[in-house]
Amino acid sequence: MPADVLMKKRLKLRNHNKEIEMKVFSIVMAVVITAFVGIGNVFAGPQGPVPEQAGKNMSHGERGFLGMLEKLALNADQEKQIASVLGKHRDEIGKIIAGMVEARQSLREAIMADVYSEGSVRQEAQRVSEQEVQAAVLRARIANEIKPVLTAEQKEQLKHFANSRAGKVKDFVDSRLANLDKWIAAHAR
Repeated sequence: MPADVLMKKRLKLRNHNKEIEMKVFSIVMAVVITAFVGIGNVFAGPQGPVPEQAGKNMSHGERGFLGMLEKLALNADQEKQIASVLGKHRDEIGKIIAGMVEARQSLREAIMADVYSEGSVRQEAQRVSEQEVQAAVLRARIANEIKPVLTAEQKEQLKHFANSRAGKVKDFVDSRLANLDKWIAAHAR
């Protein structure tokens, strides 16, 4: 086989591999971003009692924020005050959750579209970002309203939970990147 034909085939294969790597990278990044957003929803999760049988199928909010409340050993007065704060923000929480779900779905559709459009992906990613900003502001507002209800010990427990969650996020990211590296190594031959 002539050298120039061989070089063209190698170049075509290399370009094909790069396209696959970019698609895999895009999908992995979408998963990582979705995980960060999901973890960030800890204060904006669905409200209501934590089902005793829910187990691993609970939403982020129930495993996260409501689960933390359960671990804080709140007294009846604290529970009532926190329920009042959460109830006051219930509709806003619901709107933000719905907006985030819709924005993420639109982003996934833009990423997986048959015809790639960087502008479309950027636009949908910006919508996700805007929703995340709204959720972060609401989480901070709710946290600010709840903190005065807690004892100093309970506030320390919350800090511990947050630090523990940050470590889990880092482990999650490291694990996903390690899996990506393995996949690339196995298929880049």
